[in-house]
Amino acid sequence: MTGRQPAPTDLTAPWHEPGGGKGRGAQSCVMRAMEAVRQALARNPAASFGLPAMASAAGVSPRTLQRHFARILRLTPHGVIQRLRLDAARQTLRLGEVPSVLDACMRHGFEHPGRFAITYARTFGEAPSATLRTARAAAPTSAPLSGTRIMLHALAPADPGEAALARRATDDLAIALGQVRELALVCPAARGTPDQMRLLRLEGRVEAGCVVLTLVRPAEGKVLRTLRELLGARGGVGWADRAAAAVRATVAAERIEQARRTPRHRASVETLVTRARPAALTQEPALIGMALDLLDEALHRDPAHAAAHALAGWSRALGANHCLTRDPDGERECASEHCRRALAFSPDDPEVLTLAAGIMSLTRRFDEAEDLVARSLMLDPDQPEALRRLGFIQNFRGDGHRAAAAFRRALRAYPTGNDGSMSLIGLGVANFILGDYQRSARALAHAMELQPSRAWPHRFLTAAAMHAGAHGRAQRSLDALRRSFPDLTVSWCAQSDALHPEARARVLEGLTRAGLPR
Repeated sequence: MTGRQPAPTDLTAPWHEPGGGKGRGAQSCVMRAMEAVRQALARNPAASFGLPAMASAAGVSPRTLQRHFARILRLTPHGVIQRLRLDAARQTLRLGEVPSVLDACMRHGFEHPGRFAITYARTFGEAPSATLRTARAAAPTSAPLSGTRIMLHALAPADPGEAALARRATDDLAIALGQVRELALVCPAARGTPDQMRLLRLEGRVEAGCVVLTLVRPAEGKVLRTLRELLGARGGVGWADRAAAAVRATVAAERIEQARRTPRHRASVETLVTRARPAALTQEPALIGMALDLLDEALHRDPAHAAAHALAGWSRALGANHCLTRDPDGERECASEHCRRALAFSPDDPEVLTLAAGIMSLTRRFDEAEDLVARSLMLDPDQPEALRRLGFIQNFRGDGHRAAAAFRRALRAYPTGNDGSMSLIGLGVANFILGDYQRSARALAHAMELQPSRAWPHRFLTAAAMHAGAHGRAQRSLDALRRSFPDLTVSWCAQSDALHPEARARVLEGLTRAGLPR
């Protein structure tokens, strides 16, 4: 007895059906339908392509096409579409073209990640995460440059006599941008840039002793930032380094904004971590809680994500240090475990090293923390968080002079936004340690003006203003503090043990004199 030929596992493999002209006609219908599906998925891997469209492409009725598929492939048309999507997703994962399994799932039109993983494992005999891990392990060490592509155009001189100055300025800017880890310079003459959506164009001109730059996303026709930098050094930082820092900060802010616009159910692990990062670094209770929620989900999907562990550890250590939790010892222990895992998974990532240093500094492991920051800055010398972390470690040690120098350096490189505000807070604490209460209060007040939603720095501002004799300023600051922390007491603030004991005693004294309940 002769049975039907078994359907091949690989739908791209050649196959034949015995029989006469009727069999060949059915086979042609199936081939036309499958070719139409392949072309649609090639144009858009997540395209919706159902039975009516397949039947139309094959030139038969839907019921006839179903019979042909059942007889020749032993599959339904829907099953064939699913298998073609699975094959395409497997190819994407094997090439390592996506940062996570969820990205591959969404790219190829699977709406339910859990079902996708189960079906994938049944079909190919391994989990999709295993395929991606194998691809990453096999990737060559000399991988292509990653990060946002910056196409730098030659700066134009405002005056023909300044052409040589414009050329030197272009070279200086190219060198500075080339040192930014998250950016990759692209020659304007280059063809076939891999990802046009990640390509930015930087152009500008030299005029009247300054450089005017415009950062554009050509794919959207969107101007991301326009900036003006005076030629020459300021505070020991060259103009090109200042411009590169501004570009870096703009790119980071744009990534965060894109992550926020992504619906959470469609967000990849990397997108979740990107959304969590600014919330974790604000040091505000509600935002830290939101960050931990995002990071817990990211770690549930990818338990080996080093940056997620580092940010989660930082958030928990921060909550313990700033009296944002009722179980500070438990949170510190959990933070230390996140720190250990982050360093084990990614021991040479600058961000992971910096965040791990923050966790260690909040648990008074200052020498280890300082070593990690030094390693981080060797890998990436211009990280705003690492530059600040050096200052905070010295604040915790009680060395106000070294701390103030570190924060001034960070402010010169990153004077605006959250980076500038955090450096001003650190500088205010450093001046408080030095006993310069007026400068401390001014720096802290300026930081609060830049970001009025912050609450925890009012502890330092209240104490600094009280010691400086500015009792009205101290009372207003204390009122703002108690609006955000109505149950806060002096004894609760005393639980924070990262700040140097002598400076902490003066903070508690100022809060007591201002009227914070004991």
